[in-house]
Amino acid sequence: MSSKPKSNETIVLLMALLATALVGGGLFWLLRSQFNFADAESSLRESSDASIEATGSAGNWSRIALAFTLEGHTDEVNALAMSPDGAVLASGGDDRRIKLWDLVSGQELQTLTGHDDWIYSLAFTPDGSILASGSKDSTIKLWDVATGTEITTLQGHRDFVNSIVVSPNGETLVSGSYDHSVKLWDMDSRQERQTLRGHRGIVLAVAVSQDSRLLATSGVDQTILIWELETGQRLRTLQSNASDINALSFSPDGQHLVSGSDQNGIAMWNLETGEAIHRFGEEGGQVFTVSMSGDGETIASGHADQTVKLWNRDGQLLRSLKGHSGSVYAVLLSPIGETLVSSSEDRTVKVWRVLP
Repeated sequence: MSSKPKSNETIVLLMALLATALVGGGLFWLLRSQFNFADAESSLRESSDASIEATGSAGNWSRIALAFTLEGHTDEVNALAMSPDGAVLASGGDDRRIKLWDLVSGQELQTLTGHDDWIYSLAFTPDGSILASGSKDSTIKLWDVATGTEITTLQGHRDFVNSIVVSPNGETLVSGSYDHSVKLWDMDSRQERQTLRGHRGIVLAVAVSQDSRLLATSGVDQTILIWELETGQRLRTLQSNASDINALSFSPDGQHLVSGSDQNGIAMWNLETGEAIHRFGEEGGQVFTVSMSGDGETIASGHADQTVKLWNRDGQLLRSLKGHSGSVYAVLLSPIGETLVSSSEDRTVKVWRVLP
């Protein structure tokens, strides 16, 4: 992440109005049960302070609503990760803490402590048993999700660890850093395997394709580099006119890449030709985060204007979600595409769900 610097259709309100209109409020309690809206506690707040702007035909996303807000962090929340089964959510931020949440109920499961500075990035292993965290303290930590205990600390970077990802085959952890390098770590031995150099400045984002063949990296040098993950060979350079490229996300088939930047919004890249085939999203200011859905049809983005936006793969804006009171630093789409999670400098995590 680069330096850190509501509409007429409100489905939650409509639900409440419908419930009021029906005898005894039975529909409200049925919907409440369906979406596991827990009683108000310090870590979970039912949310009615959000609005949704509809701008195009959005399919299931036309029925998205804010389910609840997770509270518990005491500073900006920079990072999110979702377990492969969509059951557990991890969040981390400037308070140096990682929180694990039950994504169904919204209840906090445990808090992990150990980093000496801000947490910038989180990633689960494919089986969901290990969580990796990258920090401003220049280290990467591996955690046992079941027990919440620290397994080991990976040391090698000389500056902030901005972005980490675990390859879908579970063999490699990739990290990008302020020290201008990308490191590949063997997940079995938990040792550094290779250091990749090619960026002329800070590395802000790393991403791996679903087949674990391609690695994409980006930073402040206006380039996206495509590498072969197994060998570390550089395959292609995508030239962008954006200064800070903060986020990357592969399409499920590995043929396209989405990037989000400070100055020029979002770009969809054809990896065969190396060309940007769509550019969009400039109106939201800095784009800190992007996430592509499991079917490759929807892109979620988080912006400096405090919104989460949903786009189709052609760059048409589908929904603009308002509810955060600060820049949105992380967004995630669930594997099956019915849950969206966002985090912000406002110290909260919001969980959005598609209504049945």
